[in-house]
Amino acid sequence: MKIWKSLLILFITILLAGGGFWIYKSYFSSRQVNSLQVISQNAVFVFETHEGAEQWNSIVNDPIWQILKTFPAFQRLSDQLFTLDSLNGGSGKIAKSLNNQQSTISLHSTGIETFELLFTINLNPSTATNFIEEIKSRIPAGSRFQPRKYSDQDVLEYYDSNNDRLWSISLLGDLAVISSSSFLVEEAIRFFVNEDQQSFYSLVKPIPYNSDAQGRLLLSGKGLGSLLKGISGQRESTAIAGLEIMPGVVALDLILEENQMVFKGPVLYEEAINFTPSIQANLTAFEEVISNRTLALTQINLESIYETQKITNRAFTARATFSGDIQRKLLDKGFLDSFTGELYLLDLENTGGVDQNLALLSRSRDIDLAIQQLKEFQESESDEGSDYYSGHEILYFSEEDFPAHLFEGKFPGFGQTFITSENDILIFTNSQQAMKLILADINSGSTWGKSSRAPEAKKDLSPTSGFSRMYLTDHIWDTWTKKANPSWSSFLQKYSEAFQSFPWVSFKINQIQDRTEATLSFPYDGQSKPTIETTDAISLQPSNRISFNQPLIYGPKSVINYQDNTEDLLVQDQNNVLHLINSAGQEVYSVPLSGPIVSDAFQIDYYKNSKLQILVATADRIYGIDRLGSALPGYPLGVNNENINHLNLVDYSNSKDYRYFISTAEGNLYLLDKTGEKLEGWDPNRIGSKTIGAPAHYRVPGKGDYMVALTENGNLQLFNRRGESQSGSSVKLGDSFASSLIAWSDPKSRSTKLVGITKNGEVIHSNFNGEIGYRNQLIKNDRDSEFLLVPDQKQNDFVFISRQFNEVSVLDRSEKPLFSTRVSDEKLIYQYFDFGSDRQLFAVTDLNQEFCYLYDMKGNLQTTMPLESTGPIQITYQSSLGQYLIRTVSGSTLTVFQLAD
Repeated sequence: MKIWKSLLILFITILLAGGGFWIYKSYFSSRQVNSLQVISQNAVFVFETHEGAEQWNSIVNDPIWQILKTFPAFQRLSDQLFTLDSLNGGSGKIAKSLNNQQSTISLHSTGIETFELLFTINLNPSTATNFIEEIKSRIPAGSRFQPRKYSDQDVLEYYDSNNDRLWSISLLGDLAVISSSSFLVEEAIRFFVNEDQQSFYSLVKPIPYNSDAQGRLLLSGKGLGSLLKGISGQRESTAIAGLEIMPGVVALDLILEENQMVFKGPVLYEEAINFTPSIQANLTAFEEVISNRTLALTQINLESIYETQKITNRAFTARATFSGDIQRKLLDKGFLDSFTGELYLLDLENTGGVDQNLALLSRSRDIDLAIQQLKEFQESESDEGSDYYSGHEILYFSEEDFPAHLFEGKFPGFGQTFITSENDILIFTNSQQAMKLILADINSGSTWGKSSRAPEAKKDLSPTSGFSRMYLTDHIWDTWTKKANPSWSSFLQKYSEAFQSFPWVSFKINQIQDRTEATLSFPYDGQSKPTIETTDAISLQPSNRISFNQPLIYGPKSVINYQDNTEDLLVQDQNNVLHLINSAGQEVYSVPLSGPIVSDAFQIDYYKNSKLQILVATADRIYGIDRLGSALPGYPLGVNNENINHLNLVDYSNSKDYRYFISTAEGNLYLLDKTGEKLEGWDPNRIGSKTIGAPAHYRVPGKGDYMVALTENGNLQLFNRRGESQSGSSVKLGDSFASSLIAWSDPKSRSTKLVGITKNGEVIHSNFNGEIGYRNQLIKNDRDSEFLLVPDQKQNDFVFISRQFNEVSVLDRSEKPLFSTRVSDEKLIYQYFDFGSDRQLFAVTDLNQEFCYLYDMKGNLQTTMPLESTGPIQITYQSSLGQYLIRTVSGSTLTVFQLAD
């Protein structure tokens, strides 16, 4: 009986103690709240610290503050902290309140394009009691507090003397919540009142705060997605959607190193992925093919290709039929078995009208087998054949997002896919332009592994990282400003010098024993401050002058010296003598021709031994000349005693079985082999009119080969390789043309179009069935107006010219004006040079005044004085030196200039 009495007394005691504690917590004690519990998971970032004052002082006293204070957000943060301190009594009272107390600064989306900060401060119970009263007593004259209730919680709205609301403040238990946005304070109250909501605390609860750190940066996929939505000009994209559902969060401790701001800490990721890097990783092999024109790079480097397949993009929606075909015809046949766990995605410079050039690099231990399996898959999918460029066979796949279907949703953005190989590296690109760009850089040695001008950021690329993402700020800046919405684009441009003080930004994930660690790095130059670069024209001085006995009438044309891979120059004098000049300015040979050259200068490997010869045409002869100045066997060639108007070189399959595509003054087309033999169907092919520009061969993805000619009277002629007219051939495009057509790969429609402009200014787009899909008449102010299409030096892109009175207007491919310039004479030559990114130049040569004016695409003159020139100029971009090499001809002098990029 005594035992039962004792148990009853113990039970009543516990009940009274528990009830008393509940009453105390409910009515007499402030509720203790972790700051992260009132912050939404959609926060762009959260910076949490328990040493707020010390942390702030360390940042302000570090060299990085010289950069950060340039940004209005940091300056505003500084001003806001000063204002809060003054409201709380000044003399660092806020700082004292932060000592050994949790506080956070978080950034939140408050509108489609707007973001605001939310401040939270955990206070001691005694401090919390007096916090609001202290603020109320310190407001300046004319200012006021307007109290209100939200969900039964007190909110103070602070108005200045102009009656503008500046702050919303609420005390939630022992937590002070402050923001210039009342919406964010109300959101914090909702999280406080409804404790079951999924706050930021629920994301990072498993990661304890590191007491040795001064602060940590918290990032989640949802938050980064909301940031991109607010900044991007396209609010809905697979990249944003992928971030919004990414099951990961990082908690990164801030470390201020010399010339670098680093955030480092653990990663929480729901997927069971081992980020241990591959012990067989061959970074050197990849650096050999990573172009210097890379803007951003993603590296995945895991122990096997099948470990990389665990990294999935949940936002990607695969097409079931296509996925099934890939599974049966590639994956089930072991296509990925030879792949290593190394994948590199490159964002490349924009070129040829493509908004985003992408290249995906992967390494295979049996590259020949991988290519063969891709060819078999290509044939089964009815995609037609291959193309060739720079000695590489290029496979084409028309299905959208082929790499994403192959690699578990990773790497979307491939509207079509072009594939080739370099050594044991498989190269996927999303456009013909991207493939040409990366192969050209591989051949010229303009890659991270070969070039002395490779970006410094390459040192941050490591074979010990399981995953990394790197942005080269200087390179990608123009792309960011163009892709941002208008308000953010102007902001980025205004503060570009501050942003670009960080030459690159990198994010890495490393597996360290039993934990996964992330590192976010912002390197900078601690000795410099943000500066604004100028684009003033410069005075250009010749680097070399080469004189001839006679005035020059042709050239300069650059050709490759196969012996040392330098550039030679071809010129012809008025006595019709052809001169080859090497890079040192020395004459290699002089060869008399039968008349002025009427064609471009081509190079052929006649003997298929990698020794190149020159191919040019006069009105009555085709000349093949080796490097000793000797004619090739059987050369020069004639064409039925007809007058040659144009010559083009065709090599269908990169086999060096050349074809010469010729149009004559008599209105005939000829196709010769390299021995001069006329081919069946082209002996001749009579079209009844002269051509505008050289007839051309095009390989159209998914459609095959076309032989194309445009006549002076505006007829489009389409033939197959046998000279047979194709469907839609001899279509009337317009009355007459003064410039030829260009075959342009439209990245939006993923189709190849023939684009031209008539003499009257009508822009025309036609497909290879002869169907006209677009016509638009440009403004024509008088009957003497001049309209031309001017392609770039590689025929990848183009601009339109509209000349009205004494003004020349340059328009982009979408007919939007780029710039206008005043001209006085009629005899003008226009040239457009595109070397990727923002390296585009436009040249106008005045033949009467014998001057050449060089502009960027904003109409800014690049030189203080025009260049002397009596014909077209020649420009090469030397990426290894970061300069343009400009060659001009004036009278009997060939002049070479160097212009820094």
